[in-house]
Amino acid sequence: MITSVPKNCNSILQGKMKLLKDRLLKKYNDKINSFKSENNPNNLPPYLQKVVPKASKEFLQWFVGFTDAEGTFSIVPFHNWKNVGLKFSIEVHKDDVEILHKIADNLGIGKVTFSIINQSAVFSVYAFNDITLVLIPIFQEFPLQTTKHLDFTSFLEASLIKLDIKKAGLQNSESRVVGFLKLKKLKESMNSNRLAISEEEEENLKKKVSINKGWLLGFVEGEGTFGYKHLVPYFQIAQNKKNLFVLKAIEMYMLEEINKSNVTKKAKDIEFKYTLNKLTGVYSMTLEKVDVNFYFTLPFFESLTFFSRKKIDYEYWVLVVIIHKLGYFYLPEGKRIALLISSSTNKYRYTTRDTKTELPGDEVILKLLDQTPPFDISGGRSHFDLVREFTISKGGRSGFTVYIYECKSDKLYSVNGSPFSTYGAGHEAIGLKRGSRVIGRYIDTGKRYKNIYIFSSIPLSN
Repeated sequence: MITSVPKNCNSILQGKMKLLKDRLLKKYNDKINSFKSENNPNNLPPYLQKVVPKASKEFLQWFVGFTDAEGTFSIVPFHNWKNVGLKFSIEVHKDDVEILHKIADNLGIGKVTFSIINQSAVFSVYAFNDITLVLIPIFQEFPLQTTKHLDFTSFLEASLIKLDIKKAGLQNSESRVVGFLKLKKLKESMNSNRLAISEEEEENLKKKVSINKGWLLGFVEGEGTFGYKHLVPYFQIAQNKKNLFVLKAIEMYMLEEINKSNVTKKAKDIEFKYTLNKLTGVYSMTLEKVDVNFYFTLPFFESLTFFSRKKIDYEYWVLVVIIHKLGYFYLPEGKRIALLISSSTNKYRYTTRDTKTELPGDEVILKLLDQTPPFDISGGRSHFDLVREFTISKGGRSGFTVYIYECKSDKLYSVNGSPFSTYGAGHEAIGLKRGSRVIGRYIDTGKRYKNIYIFSSIPLSN
């Protein structure tokens, strides 16, 4: 039976992932534990302990990281600038509303509302006392790391101007006008209006940047992706080019964690791949090698506690990493499971999607894992070498038989010449170059190429 994604990471999912870790990661527990640092959640300044008694240091660091990813500091004019308010907000997809309630509960301020138009949920803080007595001290104690720090600086300045306006009182209309003009100028230079940052601002931001695990987890839960490219798992963080310095700082921090934890002696071989989308001006920093994600990325995040529903995406991503590393991916059922997961998590798990693919059920996953792993990883050999050895043992790429079918009106029709003794011949039969990788990516997944062709290593029947 196929099960759907639970809204919360319920006991079934937790039990499943615990079983995976017990079975498959037992040998690497020491490596996972080596990433764990001492937590001192209540080590907060007395003032913050008083204003946010429910919040731990760990949570506040996470909250600042999540704000760097999803938060907005705003100056809000009323009645044609005759009055001005301040607003802090975090907006997420409506399905992720739980995390906003968690933030409101921990901070003891703000409210959570829904936007029907945007299909989103919003955590907002308008009360001036809550902003000045709770929010601002948090961001002063745990600084923002991205260019959002500049918006916070303007936000802080705006709060001081509002205090001056209050002190001036209604009688001093000239002071009020001057104050509102200052606020208007600040608003015009914040958020989307901040098109660029000066060299001095960038240098100051670089000097102050200081990554920690709590902040990084919050930032990843907002801006990170545990994704798949051609069913191969990757980890990625994307940012506007203005924040390239933050991605570089994250890279340095993660490399330092590798060296401290001694997870692998090949830290120098780990490549953080950077790509720039010239159209959007967004950089993506990616870790895409199976070995890197198995030996480093996975244990790094295992030492942390996710606060949002990103935990669901992460837990299933872990499963696909394991399926690849132990070679289950090269079994038809392993590839199908990877396909279902890649088509059901991240953006595909939202209820607002027109079509949804259900996640593989527990019994399907456990049946796969009950088999002897195709790869023996005990010798520490690279994933690349294990895949190559497995391919050669199967006769090489040219030795794989492939059946190709066209799908018409829900019926399968064998392509002329099928089955083919080589992938190259199969590619040519459907108008592709012999060296294409299409069949290798689609075979035995049940997924249609161009919504027409299905590839299988065994004959199929209607």
